[in-house]
Amino acid sequence: RILMAPMTRSRTTQPGDIPNQLMAKYYAQRASAGLIISEATQISCQGKGYSFTPGIYTASQVAGWKEITHAVHQKGGRIFCQLWHVGRMSHSTFH
Repeated sequence: RILMAPMTRSRTTQPGDIPNQLMAKYYAQRASAGLIISEATQISCQGKGYSFTPGIYTASQVAGWKEITHAVHQKGGRIFCQLWHVGRMSHSTFH
């Protein structure tokens, strides 16, 4: 294998859409797949398309992604963050 395609899993810690240990374990278990493309990761609160998806626009979210990145690197893998913004028409209940 050379690449793990992105899959949205909707398992972040709430409130705040914070990447967590469950996600770190999931990605670390797949570190041997080659380059991992992370699940869609929102770049702003207004760009959120689905509940419980991770963000990367607050300090807590960045810290969560650092744990995931570290876990993947510890297993010899590489990970790339798929940045995401669903556009102006995102439903307001997600914000």
